[in-house]
Amino acid sequence: MTFWKAVAAFISAWLISNFTYLLLPFFQYKLFSDGQFVWESLFKFVLDIALFVVLYVGMYYLISFIQSWRMRARYDAAQKERAKEKQ
Repeated sequence: MTFWKAVAAFISAWLISNFTYLLLPFFQYKLFSDGQFVWESLFKFVLDIALFVVLYVGMYYLISFIQSWRMRARYDAAQKERAKEKQ
């Protein structure tokens, strides 16, 4: 289950990044320009990776939270049902 949670988090983070902040002109860069390394592009690359990691981790824990929330809701419903049966 953890593997599929990671895959779903990666795909959702990739989709969110491609349809939101990667469309901005700030993130249209090349690390090498005319054979020269560009330090400004390195900063943009690191910022791009950092934003993606934040999205990935956020989506991973959001999926985990949704799963635990669903299990908690089912458990509470079962407890209420058992309480009704005892009365």
